[in-house]
Amino acid sequence: MMKKVLYGTTALVAASLAGTGIAAAKLDVSVGGYYQAVFVAGDHDDAAGGTEYRTTQVKQEGEIHFNAKTTLDNGLTVGMQVQLEAYTTGDQIDEHYVYLDGGWGRVLIGAENSAPYLMHYGAQSVVPGHGVDTPNFRHHPIRGANSSTTYLVSTSDANKITYFTPRFGGFQLGVSYTPDAAGTSGTSDSYTVLTADDGLEDVFEVGANYVQDFGGFNVALSGGFMSGDNNGTAAGESGWSAGARVGVAGFTAGVAYRDLERTSTNDETTLSASLWYGTGPWAVGLAYLTSEYDTGAGDDEYDAYELGLSYKLGAGVTAGFALQHYKSETAAGVDGDSTVGALVLGLSF
Repeated sequence: MMKKVLYGTTALVAASLAGTGIAAAKLDVSVGGYYQAVFVAGDHDDAAGGTEYRTTQVKQEGEIHFNAKTTLDNGLTVGMQVQLEAYTTGDQIDEHYVYLDGGWGRVLIGAENSAPYLMHYGAQSVVPGHGVDTPNFRHHPIRGANSSTTYLVSTSDANKITYFTPRFGGFQLGVSYTPDAAGTSGTSDSYTVLTADDGLEDVFEVGANYVQDFGGFNVALSGGFMSGDNNGTAAGESGWSAGARVGVAGFTAGVAYRDLERTSTNDETTLSASLWYGTGPWAVGLAYLTSEYDTGAGDDEYDAYELGLSYKLGAGVTAGFALQHYKSETAAGVDGDSTVGALVLGLSF
């Protein structure tokens, strides 16, 4: 469920709003989203012994997106989005934010992923909701505290302010600031009392990408950086990511890397890659991810593989099958591996 918001300064916004009359019409409202249903069967081995896992499951994932926007008399677009999970969960309302668009770019305020996350290009899957890099579904018991993404996700959808420049010659820049990486609600995070250990805070993130089509040869490059502090005993973080995706004659190849460093231990490195081919409604692809996580007593290692096949049944309807294998080895000696097959029906609207 990766979104590419490609735009985005407060000073410029204030100048645009000054002396502006609001458009006569109310905001235009629309509804969108997606829904994915999966039947999965697999075998899970646990080297620790004594643990048995269910071999078959039915899973679902979906969101309903409520959108509203209007264009003011001076051409400034003002809008909002609220994402409602389409099933009962503790995080019932996911991202929720407002934005301002103009010729100077886009400003986004609220609970949304950061600029380097939204602008990143990682390994890609042809199967809805699947893949090895930020999938909606993970069909295995991960052993140890392993990483499983090349995206910068330290602030996730915490409340933040983000600015995106317009795109010039294929290039675009984005900057995010998150006061509190744990703050996602609409009101209760206002005037938080500082304690000895508040978790990650004052996080600055920068993202950039380049997207261009050279007569049928498509190129997308991305890079990101983040840095955050902690007032107490927990670790601050800094990290960077890079990604590339190229496509030609129906083939698309992607590769991405992320490096996270903390002020104590638990440094992480993650690499992902994918290759897929599409013709007509059919697509087939391979994806791979590997990561290492420093526990302080050694490294946890994690590898994920996927072979995917999909078929577009019609506009907004895709069926797919994913064959996946996962393997993990921990510094504590608790290892495991899983092999699963998943039948998927994905809807988007």
